[in-house]
Amino acid sequence: MPKYYDDCTLEEMFKYHDHTYMMSDDGRAYEAGRRQRDIMHAKVEEQGGWTKELVDLYNKYAPEGMFQLDYDLIHKSLKNK
Repeated sequence: MPKYYDDCTLEEMFKYHDHTYMMSDDGRAYEAGRRQRDIMHAKVEEQGGWTKELVDLYNKYAPEGMFQLDYDLIHKSLKNK
């Protein structure tokens, strides 16, 4: 992995992201995971937002269940803004 999370490709970010950070009792782990999430989402937005392919790639690395993204739900919520 590159030295800094910011330097990762999107696929590397998806792979190395702490998908369960929000369940941590350790504030440092929570803040690090939240920071990763913010960096990752900014990079996704720079590339035009969540496409079906990016969602599938993210889900390849995310634990099954509540940690995976739903492409249809993402785009339905964007239409309602």
